[in-house]
Amino acid sequence: MNIGEVLERLAAEFPDVTVSKLRYLESEGLVRPDRSPAGYRRYTDDDVARLTWVLRQQRDRFLPLKVIAEMLAAGQDVDDADGAPTTVPAFRERVARRSAGSISVSRAELAHMVGLDEAVVVELERIGLVEGRSAGTATVYDDEAVLVARVAACFLDHGLDVRHLRGYLVAAQREAGLLEQVVRPLAAGGGEGGGSVAEVRRRVDELLDAGSALHELLLRRELGDLGR
Repeated sequence: MNIGEVLERLAAEFPDVTVSKLRYLESEGLVRPDRSPAGYRRYTDDDVARLTWVLRQQRDRFLPLKVIAEMLAAGQDVDDADGAPTTVPAFRERVARRSAGSISVSRAELAHMVGLDEAVVVELERIGLVEGRSAGTATVYDDEAVLVARVAACFLDHGLDVRHLRGYLVAAQREAGLLEQVVRPLAAGGGEGGGSVAEVRRRVDELLDAGSALHELLLRRELGDLGR
């Protein structure tokens, strides 16, 4: 296949991928198409499978390209189910199922897991995005901290600075205060549903889904043609 045919193959799942994006992934060593005698790129089905896997890691797991390249160098199987597309509800369900603090890593380990310099993780912690907890004389980080750092790495890969992410924390804190006014009476047993844990969690999930949808709709509207 030529590069245009590859774009057609990818378009259904990745409509925003461009020729420039494919060339960039090639320059980063994530795919290595053969060349025709005339110098044109020639892609195989295996190349397309590899590209699909790489793009899914970026989209669904928020992995930076440096980490993806390390996974491929380590012999990661691109047919691994872990690289299958993940819908937003499925991702949220996976996050909800995890037990808080199910992992415990050092700052250096966290930085390596998400492909960031340790100094960047320090800065994320300084502005309040990443939180650690004391374990004796050390500070350790749980799976929530890893997820936050992984999403932050996605923003940083696209050229944003750490300081730009502070706004997301401030917005989340304000929204949490608003939603707490709705959920707190129910949790105290004063609302319909008897204040059961299951009912409180269901209400929180509904509000989070609504908030996420409203945020995306308004953001796309503000971006105009760029967001459509």
